[in-house]
Amino acid sequence: MSKFNLKSLCKKIFKWIAIVFFSLVLITSLVIGYLWLFPDGFTARQKEGPKVLTDLLRMAEESTPFNPDPYISSTYQPDNPLYQPVLEIQRHRWDIAEKLLEPLVEKGNAGAMFWLAEITYGSPYRSSKAAHLYQKSAKLGNPYAALRLDVDNPVCQRFMSGFCKEKWGIFGRKLLKERADKGDVKAGYYLLRDKLLTTEEEHKELERLVTENAKNNYYYPLMDMLDGYLNNKKLRAHENKKLVIQLMKLAVNNNYVPLMSKIVFGDDISVTPDYLLQIIQRSVYLEDMPEICSFYYSKKEHSQRSDLIKGGACALTSDHANSNRFNHFDLFQFRLKQRGVSELSKSEITQAKKLSDKMIERQTPSIYIDEMNPPSP
Repeated sequence: MSKFNLKSLCKKIFKWIAIVFFSLVLITSLVIGYLWLFPDGFTARQKEGPKVLTDLLRMAEESTPFNPDPYISSTYQPDNPLYQPVLEIQRHRWDIAEKLLEPLVEKGNAGAMFWLAEITYGSPYRSSKAAHLYQKSAKLGNPYAALRLDVDNPVCQRFMSGFCKEKWGIFGRKLLKERADKGDVKAGYYLLRDKLLTTEEEHKELERLVTENAKNNYYYPLMDMLDGYLNNKKLRAHENKKLVIQLMKLAVNNNYVPLMSKIVFGDDISVTPDYLLQIIQRSVYLEDMPEICSFYYSKKEHSQRSDLIKGGACALTSDHANSNRFNHFDLFQFRLKQRGVSELSKSEITQAKKLSDKMIERQTPSIYIDEMNPPSP
């Protein structure tokens, strides 16, 4: 082929590539424009905002802080053999959790197999062990273990690629459906979320499952839906935001720690100072979030030394619960220094330690992680 013909061919190829590229851009723009002008039923229903959650809004109006049962929204209750090991996983003290889980695995506890696999797969030398634990748990009827080995699961592909099979995803959904058919609304929720949702009826079913799960004090589905409203600029009208905060408070009043954190740390979430202080005081005794308290007392408006001692006590309490992770007390002292405020003195640290000891004695740890929302490695 001559040099001229080759040059001509290259020009034609580039021309067709450009035509295809701009055609795809045009088609995509038209599709997006069409969906914006004529949204599907699911999106149209979503645009109605949180007012569609009528039962929960009614419950929120009647809700007051705080439910006297500190474990009301905990994934596991203290009398459950999985409570302590999963609490240690939540604390990221996986060495302790492993020792507590192994005897339960030997006794055939499917939940223990799942959680032991969760803290095992991250090691390249133990990924095979984790996969076999998931398999065994799945065969004992745990749908969440089966879904961990689905071929489309990114965690499986990254850490256990040789064990990811389509059959496990099919099996996991089958187990979820069996549970959902028996009235398990948590299973029903995750079964529905596994699908591409496009119709108004599907959104109404999602609303029903979010509502029923919240009535069972499982608030993750509600939190996920509220995040969707807050993250969508078109749905952040004042009235919608007011309802979102009202629904957040329903979960918080039932001791749901993740939404306590969102209210305290959220820049665009506004509650009264009195309610915020109530959250701070409550969160300390739910054990895993005393950093909420230390953050609160490290802010500019708290300059009295008595408040700073409380903040230091909260930071020390947080370090007690998460001894292998992060030094919250050093961070608290650093924040004070950044503000130009004197760090806690030796005498004040002694007072903070005494207050922290009292906090630890009164703690009633709540577990908010679960099989579909485990902690990050």
